[in-house]
Amino acid sequence: MDAAGTSGLTVTAGPAALAVRHEPGRPPVLGDLVTEHLEHWGEVYDWTYRTGQGAHRPDLDLSGWRATDTGRPLPADHMAEWADRTAELVLRHRPSRLLELGCGTGMLLHRLHPHLKGYVGTDLAEHVVTRLNGLGLDGVTVVRAAAHEINGGAVRAALSRLGDRPDCVLLNSVTQCFPSVDYLAAVLHDAIGLVTPGGTVVVGDVRHSGLLDEHYRRLEPGSADRAAQRAAADTELLFDPATLAAVAASAGRRVTISLFAKTLTAGTELTRYRFDAVLHVEPPQSPPAAIRRWDDLGPEPMAALARQSGPVRVAGIPNGLFEPGAPTGAGLRAALRGRDGAVLLDPDDPMRLQVAIPAAAAATPPDALAGVGRPHEPLGAFARARLAEVARRELRRAGLPIPERLTARIPSGPGHDAISAAREAADADRAGRLALARLIGRTPEPVPDSALTHLPHAVRRFDEIALRALTRLIAGVAPPGTPRTAEQIMAALGVAPRHEWIVRRWLEVLTAEGAARRDHGGRFDTVTSGDAAQDDAAGLDRACADLGYPAQMATFYRTALARLPELLRDEIMAQALLFPDGDLLTSLSKDQNNVSNTYLNAAMGHLVARAAATRTGPLRVVELGGGAGGSTAAALDGLGDAQADYLFTDVSRFFTMAAEDRYGDRLRYALLDINADLVAQGAVRGGADVVIAANVLHCARHAGRSLRWIGELLAPGGLLVVTEAIREHYLVLATMQFLLSPREGEPGLGAGDRRGGTGRVFLTGRELPAELAEAGLRPILELPRADSPLASPAQHLFVATRS
Repeated sequence: MDAAGTSGLTVTAGPAALAVRHEPGRPPVLGDLVTEHLEHWGEVYDWTYRTGQGAHRPDLDLSGWRATDTGRPLPADHMAEWADRTAELVLRHRPSRLLELGCGTGMLLHRLHPHLKGYVGTDLAEHVVTRLNGLGLDGVTVVRAAAHEINGGAVRAALSRLGDRPDCVLLNSVTQCFPSVDYLAAVLHDAIGLVTPGGTVVVGDVRHSGLLDEHYRRLEPGSADRAAQRAAADTELLFDPATLAAVAASAGRRVTISLFAKTLTAGTELTRYRFDAVLHVEPPQSPPAAIRRWDDLGPEPMAALARQSGPVRVAGIPNGLFEPGAPTGAGLRAALRGRDGAVLLDPDDPMRLQVAIPAAAAATPPDALAGVGRPHEPLGAFARARLAEVARRELRRAGLPIPERLTARIPSGPGHDAISAAREAADADRAGRLALARLIGRTPEPVPDSALTHLPHAVRRFDEIALRALTRLIAGVAPPGTPRTAEQIMAALGVAPRHEWIVRRWLEVLTAEGAARRDHGGRFDTVTSGDAAQDDAAGLDRACADLGYPAQMATFYRTALARLPELLRDEIMAQALLFPDGDLLTSLSKDQNNVSNTYLNAAMGHLVARAAATRTGPLRVVELGGGAGGSTAAALDGLGDAQADYLFTDVSRFFTMAAEDRYGDRLRYALLDINADLVAQGAVRGGADVVIAANVLHCARHAGRSLRWIGELLAPGGLLVVTEAIREHYLVLATMQFLLSPREGEPGLGAGDRRGGTGRVFLTGRELPAELAEAGLRPILELPRADSPLASPAQHLFVATRS
């Protein structure tokens, strides 16, 4: 507890109380507040099932199923259809041995067990466990256990009677009772690890976090404030496909994901706001599906749908539940009757649908779903309420007055509801825009998008100037009509061996941009001679100014483009052009205040400050690849007077010594290389609340491996803050890339990760979240917004938490 002024008190939860520590082969270790949350739901359902309200017949006990808007029981025929559709989804994959986690009153058990060789169910409510076992169904065992106790003794004993591992694990309409995504991940990782190859994990009746606001706006049509308050106070776990993909990607087995839309006839909240997911574990390889757009099917798309032959995915279908006049999931299902097809949820837009023909074409690799998830986690609100309750109790016991203002806080990281997470992103964005206002001398108001519309044009100008320079260079040795192999081109240019990867990448880019051609024999020639545009020099100056680069950077780019032949031959080093006066630190520091860096560093500083505000002790920060210290300065500015234990690291002693000269005893200093095990180098496992990796991850030879080493540094609830470019800038490719050429005998960048040894230095906006997720680091925030001009330089900030 911390005093919060004379009339207030602030109570902060320890991160361990909210943590879920997964232990393969054993039940996960739960923090105290996680355990209390589960016990709360266990008590709720035990009471609900004991009352027997809503029991129509053994296979349709609807106890607890009520509409959110009216509080009245949902119609029995609607719920029967709901159960029938779910059973069909499970049986579509022909399971024989099934484990159902959270079987409830047995609605699915009754529908599934006649088709199975064996069934094991679990539930927390002792009443239903006793009742279902008392039915004496052949091959059926139900045990009292929580979802996370897959590897507990009771479940293991029941599973041993199946004769083999299950080929299906089912969690239907149960994940909403989970406290957090960390808990969801622990359960799903154990489930994925348990099923046989080719088996499935069915996660049914998921409440979609992307529709949380829409749900409450419909319930509160007259008040946006009341709708937002009700959304924030929702006590259930909601998540989206990106969150599910992040969890699946870090499970340690190859998994694909199918996202099925609800196709119930009635348009209730069960149809409108929920989806079903099937995780296919180590499935057989299948050909990719062709993608067709709904709008391209012509004036009679429903009729055209019936003529589609697979494998095909029809995407971009408006959902009639949100867009009157459009087809509904039920309508599409009827149109597919008699065909092997399925109605899917659009992974990027929950208000749109897709169709897969055949149904197997629904399966999607997690990479295709990768992105920043926006789940709604109830653990935070539960923890804050419980902390306040405990604080008042302890004060009363001690005979102390209860303060007028009692604030309960949880650590940054897990447990946030969707509303507060969106607010956090908006606040960080505002901090970045305020920093831009100071940079360009505007009034002290956040810089709006309308003042940044020049940025996309400046980025395009950079690309065009670089492409013209590269085309001229290659045209000199492979002019139009005179194709040459890459080796011949490099020999003619006299390329030093360590720079060959750069030239190969240039050829790929020029071909993709239509400036060069590649024949069937793999030889290249240029399409044009790439004559210089008269205004390239002036255009370069204007573009640099528009993007906030200092004049020295324009000089560097201009000189480097003019001296490409010498750079390729290693007759001159890029460092000599970038740092002409030999002052490396000063030269690098001058580039810290461009538009992207200013915005992202300020946003990062805000997030670090927020993390410090939710810790009772000093915030433990590790910065990797600190370099010239631009991100360090922003983090320290954000921290202000907050206590912090800040470890500044770099691979070069030059930078750590320079930082020590600048910051003295305020920081600690060490040499760390992200291309080697960080703990083995002396970093403390689990010793960081925040790890900062600003513009360093692209230097990893294997991004995924480096991220796993980075993840080991994070404590429970810890955050990784990454800034990276998420696209290839051609001007950088033509100039700065020379700085990254490996020394003789060193491996190149990205050979083992999603860059695939292509010569691409930067991961894309899909690949970076996918690498984070596979390393067990769940992306939870990304800036800037995709629709902002600030996105055009393609420098992004990602925040991830360890799952």
